Amino acid sequence: MKYTRCLLLAGLTLTIAGATSLGAESPAREPFMGAYIHLPAWFRGTSDNAARERAIVENLDRFRDSGLRVLMPFVTTTSGQAEYPSQVIPDRVWGTWDPLAVMVREAHQRGLQVYPVVCVLACGHKQPGGILKTHPQWALRDKDGQPLGFISPGNPEARAWVVSMLKEIATTYQPDGILLDYCRFPGTERQMDPVAQARFEASHPADQFPPGSTQYNDQFVKFKRECLTELVGQISAELRALKPAPRIAVYMWGAHELKGTRDWRTWADRGYLDMLNHTGYSYREQYGEKYLTVLDERFRAAAEVLKEIDKPVEFTICVGISTSHGKIREAKELKDYLDIGRRHGVHGAAFFTWDTLQPYLPEVKEAGYLEQFTANVQPRPR
Repeated sequence: MKYTRCLLLAGLTLTIAGATSLGAESPAREPFMGAYIHLPAWFRGTSDNAARERAIVENLDRFRDSGLRVLMPFVTTTSGQAEYPSQVIPDRVWGTWDPLAVMVREAHQRGLQVYPVVCVLACGHKQPGGILKTHPQWALRDKDGQPLGFISPGNPEARAWVVSMLKEIATTYQPDGILLDYCRFPGTERQMDPVAQARFEASHPADQFPPGSTQYNDQFVKFKRECLTELVGQISAELRALKPAPRIAVYMWGAHELKGTRDWRTWADRGYLDMLNHTGYSYREQYGEKYLTVLDERFRAAAEVLKEIDKPVEFTICVGISTSHGKIREAKELKDYLDIGRRHGVHGAAFFTWDTLQPYLPEVKEAGYLEQFTANVQPRPR
């Protein structure tokens, strides 16, 4: 099974100023303290469902004892598979067995919350997978016009399918929240799906917007941004209409995205979201000894944007322990990331992932890093 962001760094979810969902009241105002979870990592060496269920229970007991309170399991993969017995997604990792139902039931018995993480548009990497094997016409296109393993947010039928998948999760499991991952363009696309591309070209004739020109490229970025915003608006409207309604979170990379296609500022300002999950991926491998300065600047920039938003939203940072970008090597480094988030007004944290946290957790607990952090942040706003 392949995840991309699902393989991203072990992340910390730090929460800045935010209001609760328009449709869902946060059950508590204490800091958001959670961890991302790859379910297959819990089932290594187990061959039957009874053993897998015991693994879930054992992990949840350890999770509760760690002081964390929000489980964030990936429930879809970037290959387009479901990790629950979906009636919407054709490819199912565990067949008819339902690990998500077990997790939600056992988590709530322990006073824990669950935020399933969905890889919204990623569906097969370089080649179409999952639902795109049935509906390749929904895929974004490369420079040669060939379909990619990424769902186009500009295709009306594809958008409706995405919404139906999220509603299935929300209504079947009634989770406390849902985090939208891969709710973006991959960056390798050169065309939309055929329907959306035709719509763009009809409104931008070649004699006025020559393909490849600056005018054309600028308008194409704007068009893609609007398509993605429309999708997030549809998701929000449908999920907020549910009773109970889950809180809605989105993973994002920073203020620089606002110049591109992921306009999370507009999403937040329109009340589509309850939480922004900002990456904390910044490592010595990338930036040398200035890696924390780079991260601090990213959070400063994002915090400045949030000050201008009319509808406050929780702002979270995903700080990774071991990722394709780099990794943390000592438990005390986690405090550095937490401190940067706290300086810029965060209200909580979540580790990515629970499993990669384990080697450091004893020292983290002994040093009291989590307690120090939660004691010095503001409570989550209502």
